[in-house]
Amino acid sequence: MSAPLPAADAPIPEQLAEQLEHFVRAAQDPALALQCFGSYAARIGVYANNTLFNRADALAEAFPTILQLVGEDFFGGMARVYARQHASQSGDLNRYGAAFADFIAGFPPAAELPYLADCARLDWLLHCAYYADDAPPFDFARLAELAAAGETDLRFVAHPAASVVESPWPIVRLWQAHQAQGGEFPALENGGDAALLTRGTDRRPKVRLLAPAEFAFAGQLLAGATLDASLQAGLQKDEMFLPGPSLNALIGDQAIINCYRTEKT
Repeated sequence: MSAPLPAADAPIPEQLAEQLEHFVRAAQDPALALQCFGSYAARIGVYANNTLFNRADALAEAFPTILQLVGEDFFGGMARVYARQHASQSGDLNRYGAAFADFIAGFPPAAELPYLADCARLDWLLHCAYYADDAPPFDFARLAELAAAGETDLRFVAHPAASVVESPWPIVRLWQAHQAQGGEFPALENGGDAALLTRGTDRRPKVRLLAPAEFAFAGQLLAGATLDASLQAGLQKDEMFLPGPSLNALIGDQAIINCYRTEKT
C-alpha cells in the first residue's frame, strides 16, 4: 500500500526543501545546471528562461505607468534583473512585484528618474486594489447607533482596496497623464502629491488628490486610529480643518465600510 499524501498545508520536509532550493539555484546558473543535470541542463535552462519572462510579463501588467515612462526595452531589462533576484512567493503571479518599487529606488540605471520608485508604489497600490476582496457598503445604521450613544472613541474599518499614498513628486498627476483620457505632463519642480486610492464597482481605480490635512486625517483613520486621534492629526496640518466633509468623502469613496467603539480598559 502506498503512503498517504501529506496534507496541503503540511510543512515541506527539510531534505526536500533543500533539494528544491538547489534546483532553483541551478535553474538560474548555467554552470551549476550543467554540473547538476548534465545533458539535461539545456532543458532546465529553457524552463528557467520561461519562468524569468513570465515574471517580467507579470510586472508589466502590474506597473503600466512605469512601462510607459521608461519604454518597453528599459522596462524589460529592469524587470528581468528584478525577476532574477526575487522569486515569486505565490503561484498567483498577480501577487508578484511587492518589492519592485524598492528595487527601482536602488537600481542605478534608474537614478536619473528619482520619481520612478514612488510612481511604482502608486501602480502597485492600484494593482492590489483591483485584486482586493469585495466588502459590503458602509453601515450607516451602526454609525447612527454609536453616535446616538455619544461615543467619541470611534474607529473605522477600511475597505480592503483603500489606501493613501504621498510623495514629494507629482506621482498622481504623472499617473493621470498616462491614462486613456490623457492629461498634461506635470512640472516635476512644482511639488508632490498626496492621494486616496480606492476602486469603483467596476474595479477601475479611483484616485483623489488630498490636501495635507485631509491626507493626515485619512491616513490615521484608515490605519485604525480613533476618530479623535485622526482629527488631531488633521489639525496639526491645518488648525481650521473640519473632519465632517473628509469623513463623508471617505464614505462616499467607499474607503471605509464600518465603525466600532474602542473597548475601554
